[in-house]
Amino acid sequence: MEKLGIKTRHLKACFSIKFCLITLGILITLTFSLFYTFTNENMEEITSSCKKSDYDVVRTKSPIHVENDRVQTMNEIRRLRGNFVLSKSLGTYLTPLTKALTAFNDSISEYILRSGLGLESYTTEEKEDICTENGIQYRPFPYLEKADNPFYTSEFEAYVPFDRSLFFERDEDKASRDVQQKKIILWWQHKIAQAPIDGLQPLRACPDFPCVVTSDRNYTATSSAMLINAQFVNGESPPKRRADQVLIHYQIEAPIDYWFYGDLFATDNGWNGIFNWTMSYRMDADITTYHGVVRRRRAVRRRDYREILAKKTGVVAWMVSNCETSSRRENYIAELQKYLQVDVYGKCGKHKCPRICDRQCLQDINEKYKFYIGFESSLCRDYITEKLYRYFDTDMIVIARGHDTYSRLLPSEIFINTANFKSPKELAEMILYLDSHDEDYIAMLKEKDKYVSVYEDYPLNNSFLEYRYEAVPMCEVCRRLWNLKNYAKVYHDMSAWFYKKEYQCLTPQDIEYWAKKLFKQMLFFLTLIIFLILLSVFTLYRVLRIVPIYLIPGNVR
Repeated sequence: MEKLGIKTRHLKACFSIKFCLITLGILITLTFSLFYTFTNENMEEITSSCKKSDYDVVRTKSPIHVENDRVQTMNEIRRLRGNFVLSKSLGTYLTPLTKALTAFNDSISEYILRSGLGLESYTTEEKEDICTENGIQYRPFPYLEKADNPFYTSEFEAYVPFDRSLFFERDEDKASRDVQQKKIILWWQHKIAQAPIDGLQPLRACPDFPCVVTSDRNYTATSSAMLINAQFVNGESPPKRRADQVLIHYQIEAPIDYWFYGDLFATDNGWNGIFNWTMSYRMDADITTYHGVVRRRRAVRRRDYREILAKKTGVVAWMVSNCETSSRRENYIAELQKYLQVDVYGKCGKHKCPRICDRQCLQDINEKYKFYIGFESSLCRDYITEKLYRYFDTDMIVIARGHDTYSRLLPSEIFINTANFKSPKELAEMILYLDSHDEDYIAMLKEKDKYVSVYEDYPLNNSFLEYRYEAVPMCEVCRRLWNLKNYAKVYHDMSAWFYKKEYQCLTPQDIEYWAKKLFKQMLFFLTLIIFLILLSVFTLYRVLRIVPIYLIPGNVR
């Protein structure tokens, strides 16, 4: 009987230990599940065919009472205007005015873009009406393009004629330099999804320039320059090259989660000290390339703004597919939705908008809404994507959120910048004021229509498109190659340039919602940890009461 009692206690101890382990396993699983629930928004993905009924808008009344009068709000809009620094993306020879003004840095006012720089009307000998700016001709779309492109919305396509006096920097080259043998620019590594460039193709914006472009690596040995999109280099060694071949670091995306295949500039892989030029959205790059540019029109648009406004039944719309971002734009929108309705289309919202229906969605949203959300996924200096430029020429006011460098590229009175508001609630007050004051909203639309955005479409392998203003910067690459002695340089430490502190992406500081959410998470996990500790102590106490009985010498035979 004594042995039976000992075995019974032994079994009880085993069951207690098993119960403890199972309980801890369940709690740990529950912890991770709750953590996932807390840190990820519950986004609903809906797909369907393109139907008119998919985009029905329900207008709701706002809980905010707007007390600002018209004079106060318009004065506030004027006060929010910042400084403008003219970009150098058009190239040294294309924008001599830009080169001169850039030296003044942030002291240059937005007044320059508003009045001193814009598109001049011009009629060619072929009776073609175009606009020009510092050597660049902006021709009405399409130019060397198919007119049935279902996604392209830019009104103009850039074209740069070949002018020897501007192209060559040395006087002796301007008259006698032979340009019959064109220099090859090779996309040695482009974005993985980018459609290949077969053969040797003329440059898109400057087909008469003495350069051609390709993505065929068979031209590695004979090319004059190789463009490397470092984001997509997968363990490959640098290409062998001649002493006069130029290696260009290309960067169009923000450095958040940038490296898919590890740090390309690690000192032991051979890439760090070999680049000659940088081509990036950053203002400190040798050649700056953007997702778009905004220029002032010379001709005034005649439109019936009352008729446009009468069709609008919604306030704010947002089309989005990336539901969890480093900028926490999804959290900003969640806070904004406490004060007004934001209709979210696409993967992250309840309104249906398959990507294949992109243009139809855009047309429908443009007709029904007054404002469009154009938030960046990363808050990085100089990083402004097509979200701003693609929707700029619609009949909506774009609400932008990114690093506070927008004033370098466009006047502040033609869009809304969240950086000028302390909180989503304050932004909501401005939106609701403009929503309830038609004259002020129309005045903003009229001011916006004084400008036009310009960008190009680039096909991807999956039949979709990307949008960038890259054709003119590629003309600058060509010009530099033909004036190579004036641009010879090497980045001995490319890692230092890429990881320069002021160009790293920022943590959002304008969302109290995220701070409160983080505090709630920390409080939850602290409570859970205390509970687990107490449970473990209790279980250990029960085990220790049983185990010593059959561990005493002589009790077990």
